[in-house]
Amino acid sequence: MLALLLCAACDSDVLYNENMHIDEEGWNMDSPLVFNLEADDTGSTYLCCIDIRNRNDYPYSNIYFHISTIYPDGSMAADTNIEFQLAERDGRWLGKENGRYIDGRYPFCFFHFPQQGSYQFAVRHAMRDTLLPGIKNIGMHIEKIDN
Repeated sequence: MLALLLCAACDSDVLYNENMHIDEEGWNMDSPLVFNLEADDTGSTYLCCIDIRNRNDYPYSNIYFHISTIYPDGSMAADTNIEFQLAERDGRWLGKENGRYIDGRYPFCFFHFPQQGSYQFAVRHAMRDTLLPGIKNIGMHIEKIDN
């Protein structure tokens, strides 16, 4: 029981952590993954990360994302386009290998929630393939970095 309480205390600054499964056939670029979260703290700074689980047969060494943010009042932030390197030039994966999967967490921005309420982050891949193979899960991880 004590170990569970200690683990829960370690995650006390995590505001949001959710992973979404990608169809085995591939991730369609016209199918954004939408992450919904509630934010009440407008005074703190948060680190936003994308969690990627790809198969070891993913055909590229990188991935491009298009991330849209919708505020509680319905307004949109400027879209973010970002690239993450998943492998070294020699083909070695940068994330943690676990059998046929590679897990990585990639920071993409520092964020202040300017309004209290419901936020949406829509994540689409921006690769040349309409149907991107080799991606198993995409997640959003947001944690407070100041108190």
